[in-house]
Amino acid sequence: MADDIWSKALSILKADPKIDSVIYESILCKMKQVNHDPDGTIILSCRDEYSMSVVKGQNIDSYIKGALRLITEKNYSVNYVEEGNEPALITTTVAQKKVMAKSFSATERITSEFTFENFIVGDCNRFAHASAISVATHPGSTQRNPLYLWGNSGLGKTHLMKAVGYRIKENYPEKTVLYTTCEEFTNAFVACMNNSSYESFRNKYRTVDVLLIDDIQFLIGKEGTQTEFFNTFEALITSGKQIVITSDKAPKNLTELDNRLTSRFQSGILMDIQPPDFETRKAIFISKLEHDNIVLSDDIINYVCENVTRNVRELNGAYNMVSACYALMNGNLTFEEVEQRLQSFISPGKTKKLTPEIVIEAVSHYYDITPEKMMSKLRNAEIVDARNVAMYICRDLLEMQYEKIGACFGGRKHTTVMNGCNNIDKNDSLLKDIEIIKRRIVE
Repeated sequence: MADDIWSKALSILKADPKIDSVIYESILCKMKQVNHDPDGTIILSCRDEYSMSVVKGQNIDSYIKGALRLITEKNYSVNYVEEGNEPALITTTVAQKKVMAKSFSATERITSEFTFENFIVGDCNRFAHASAISVATHPGSTQRNPLYLWGNSGLGKTHLMKAVGYRIKENYPEKTVLYTTCEEFTNAFVACMNNSSYESFRNKYRTVDVLLIDDIQFLIGKEGTQTEFFNTFEALITSGKQIVITSDKAPKNLTELDNRLTSRFQSGILMDIQPPDFETRKAIFISKLEHDNIVLSDDIINYVCENVTRNVRELNGAYNMVSACYALMNGNLTFEEVEQRLQSFISPGKTKKLTPEIVIEAVSHYYDITPEKMMSKLRNAEIVDARNVAMYICRDLLEMQYEKIGACFGGRKHTTVMNGCNNIDKNDSLLKDIEIIKRRIVE
């Protein structure tokens, strides 16, 4: 099959409407396969320097890699040499291996610990996972830039972000990938201000091919850093570089952040990650058991996964507790022992009594708007929306009458509450927010 790879790729390229027929006839079909590594590297020869410069262009190179991927179901690294230039062929092959080794060692925070392969997919994160793979496959694409992942702490945002970086380093070893937290970015900027070393700071963050930045909400209240990040963001996007961002809130809810930034964040792909449902929690738990060769009864597994519900981080803590007990008891772990040990993680058998105060607190946290503002007479659009959402949930989840809801929200008339709920029914975006808030309340 190795000898036929390039000829098969040519048949795909010839039929590709995105490739100019002149380029195909004068350059592509004249190229030859001169070396093939089954691990995923192929070297192609071009007739002359000009042909090689055309092929190395971003678009043609990506089309070639795409055709190879269709044939082999692998992400090939492609090198090009001038026809007959054997020294260059040897140098290129050696250099490629060095780049591969260097790229992974230089980005030690992008490791095989966080990959797409060991990320458990469920309904709570399916679309975010698919979007992350799409970005990793085509980094820098205008339609996918930036990728903005948001959700509560411990749901896997950082895992997905690092998986993007790892896959890009596999597919494009020549690309530089930088992972950082927003706090680290801020500290680096403050240090460069103190030392007047702006050039080295900007060289670090603006010359990468992929920037992965965690917890963007840390920029709130830091006007100087916000301006610097905005300029960094613009420089990278303009150059066709990929940016991946995580946050605990959707951009529209980062109301204290510069509007220029939040509007830019919304120009790419926005994906929220929800708390894992039971099936996803169980899949995560079982994968950990299998990794450590631990065998537990279904009763124990179901008990843990039914009661530890908030996030993956909490589930990991429960697993660590269970696995430690399993080792101490030489594998003779009983249901009663697990029940006793996990009391700090769960409150089994207790049903949380829902109240308007719980609803208001949940809505307040989701929109980052204080309960006092929701109770007030302020008519700002974001406050009105949050107030209407809270009233709507009180009506549907608590089955409260309009008069009682109005009394809980600053003595509003029942007609005001009714109109607010009716307006929600016409707003698909707010209805989606309500479903998210409801799930968080009941869990």
